[in-house]
Amino acid sequence: MKKLGKILSFLVMASVLAGTASCATAGSSATSASAADSASAAASTTAAASGKKEVYSWCCQYNSLPLFVNNDYIGMDLIAKELNVEVRKVGPQEVDLPAFQAAIEQEIAKKPDGMMVVGWDASLATGINKAMAAGIPVVTVDADVPDSDRLCFVGTDWYDLGVEQAKAVAPYLEGKTGTAICVGLPGADNSVLALNGYTATLAKLAPTITVDQKIYDSGSNAQQVASTVANAIQGDSTLLAVAGFDSSGGPGISQAIKEAGKIGKIYGTCVDAEAEHLQGVKDGALVAAVGQKRHFFTYYGVKMLYDYNHNGIKFTADDKAAGISPIPTRVTTGFIVATPENVDLLIAAAAAKAK
Repeated sequence: MKKLGKILSFLVMASVLAGTASCATAGSSATSASAADSASAAASTTAAASGKKEVYSWCCQYNSLPLFVNNDYIGMDLIAKELNVEVRKVGPQEVDLPAFQAAIEQEIAKKPDGMMVVGWDASLATGINKAMAAGIPVVTVDADVPDSDRLCFVGTDWYDLGVEQAKAVAPYLEGKTGTAICVGLPGADNSVLALNGYTATLAKLAPTITVDQKIYDSGSNAQQVASTVANAIQGDSTLLAVAGFDSSGGPGISQAIKEAGKIGKIYGTCVDAEAEHLQGVKDGALVAAVGQKRHFFTYYGVKMLYDYNHNGIKFTADDKAAGISPIPTRVTTGFIVATPENVDLLIAAAAAKAK
């Protein structure tokens, strides 16, 4: 992703093994998986003998973002208590890719029992592969790095997220001809997948709408989104729809549509359904906010790592030699779609959670 961190993209049973993006397939990282199996088993045995808790790391940029604190933290704290393990939060307090890469390198040296990496940039494959080679099992959460040796991805199916936004906006576009733009993290795997899902679905449901294939840079900043969308509105009289693919998108899109006096004329959709996104739906600037079940990202991220180290599932006489992992390669967690019909219920739930 271009700056990465610009994200934020950003609840209870997961839909396991839904398949769109490839995870580390059997045999694709046999050597790394085998090394991880051996080292992790040794680490677990040592930890048990010493009475120390196992340590699992969550590695992310901007890791004190309220979106994370109010969702991802809850999941990881809950599973840490259930499994009696420690979950360590690692990474810079701002969007800083070099600092994030350095933090992953430093964490590898500490030899945790497993690592979750929020895969906001393809370049993170270097650190992920290094950790796997060092015997530290790695899963990606929230955003994937499919070209790495990671064992599993836990999070949103971003293609389907684009599909959900397109399905929500399509009825408002019926009989109209115009354009749609998308705001997110240019070059990020998740934003690209969402754009693809959005485009393919509108081609079927609203074929008279042309989707601009450029991903407009959100900067993970609502004011930047508002400015970007405002410029697009001024520059394109045919603009009818705006989709947001990171957490800053909803508030920024809402602001721009309101300030332009275009409620009911330009239809916004976004990812995430926090209080500020729900307000956009309530105000009419957004026709849908597609919430991610973010608690599951870290809950099942730790669970996958713990199971990798401990479960007794066997597929062959020697799974290590066969390069077979004892955990799923993809866990997708579904959506909560806020619309004008259910937004009051979701606002009430958000208010109760904030108390």
